[in-house]
Amino acid sequence: MSLVVGAVSLSLLLVACGDASSSSGVQRRPNPTLPGGDDGQESVGENAPDPGNPNADALPPKPATPGQSTGEIGVTLSSATPAVDLGDQVELTVTIEPKAGFKGDADLTATGLPEGATATFTPAKVTLNATAMTAKMLLKVPVTAVPSAPGASSAVAITATSGAVKASANASFKINPKLKLTIPLNINALRSTGTKFIDQWGPAFGATPTALKTQTGNPIVVTVYNADSQGHIVHGNAGFAHGATTYLDAAGNQQNALIGPNTFEPSVAGNPASPPRTRTFAPGAAVNGYPHEGGAGASAGFQLSVVAAP
Repeated sequence: MSLVVGAVSLSLLLVACGDASSSSGVQRRPNPTLPGGDDGQESVGENAPDPGNPNADALPPKPATPGQSTGEIGVTLSSATPAVDLGDQVELTVTIEPKAGFKGDADLTATGLPEGATATFTPAKVTLNATAMTAKMLLKVPVTAVPSAPGASSAVAITATSGAVKASANASFKINPKLKLTIPLNINALRSTGTKFIDQWGPAFGATPTALKTQTGNPIVVTVYNADSQGHIVHGNAGFAHGATTYLDAAGNQQNALIGPNTFEPSVAGNPASPPRTRTFAPGAAVNGYPHEGGAGASAGFQLSVVAAP
């Protein structure tokens, strides 16, 4: 799946956010009780069920063998089945154990990583002297990486080398077809006073956008996280279901369904403890949106497009 961000026309934004009309042609009425003027009525796709993708959270299969130990060195990992979302990272602990009194420096390397993924060791060289030593391995995945197909993973070997002595630990490394779309801190500072669409949501969205890639049948699952200090509602076009605008509290009173600061958009409006809401995108998807209260054409926002992996 691919993500693409760039400038779009004001007319497209008006449709995408529903401030002028929804994709069904229904005129939305301003409601001053919500920031930006929402009608408080259900929007197209607001409560539509998301098909999801079981592969988004499935663990990779365990490696066939733990690795290759020697009479001098052994290597183990804190997890042999690491999985990382697009644009995210995970840190593992690598333990290097000397055997039979072995002493010496050992360099750490990783082989078999999927295209685009990187592994950084801290430290990259450990000095062995009778006791086990540890290092941190940071696995990073760019948003442009191709997710692992269902049931698939990459066979990665982490090797400690000391002269002619080598030992390794195996891992099944999976790239999840999953992406967190983050509303940035102080997003109001990104807003313009004119009609320019500011594509500044996250590192994947900039002046030179790149599409996300995934296999057919392995759609990317997107969640929205609000890193701002104030609540937001997310607008979207017909392909990006509009965020819920209101909900009824326990007393039956209508409340604004804002995504609270430092929380995911919940699957149940008004209940931040509910699982994050998901929106699933297969190759061919091309959507855009921005925070509700920004006003059409005057907001920081995003574009997301997905293409089939070669």
